[in-house]
Amino acid sequence: MVEPIFPGENSGGRPRPKQRDDATKRNLSMNMIRVKRIALALAAVFLLAQFVQPKRTNPPVVPSRSLEAHVQVPQDVLPILKRACGDCHSSETVWPWYSRVAPLSWLVADDVNVGRSHVNFQDWEAQENPKEAAEHLALICKLVREKGMPPLTYRMLHKESRLSDKEIDAICSWSQSFGPAPEAGEEHHH
Repeated sequence: MVEPIFPGENSGGRPRPKQRDDATKRNLSMNMIRVKRIALALAAVFLLAQFVQPKRTNPPVVPSRSLEAHVQVPQDVLPILKRACGDCHSSETVWPWYSRVAPLSWLVADDVNVGRSHVNFQDWEAQENPKEAAEHLALICKLVREKGMPPLTYRMLHKESRLSDKEIDAICSWSQSFGPAPEAGEEHHH
């Protein structure tokens, strides 16, 4: 029988099983400590983030400034616009529970603010001029046909915002009456 070359090795040059088990246990223990520290740090960051909440506003609605006060909207189209577009393109946003949980709250508030800055159906008078207003209305068809609006992430969370082919056709029939949507190369103002 060959004698071990180094203490703690057997004749095959491998560590003895007990010592290998001790080293494995130490490594596992150190890894668990690291995982716990990282989890604790992440939980602390998540809790602190809750104190940094965006403003979830619903500006006052002035009926004389609304889309309906300036443009004839068919009775079959208006409820579709309110249901599928209203949370981001109106002043009557229904803020879901997750809009109060950071970091989702930051994303939701930003989506609503960006949506309102492009088009707010309840502040239609904010359009720069009649040409811009007509461009926005004409663009609606293109956006819903290409599934750009409502955005996929919104549709995934809000089943009621999904548009059927019949609803898209109704929106487009109305929307296209304002002229063609601006082409990709054309200048379009928001």
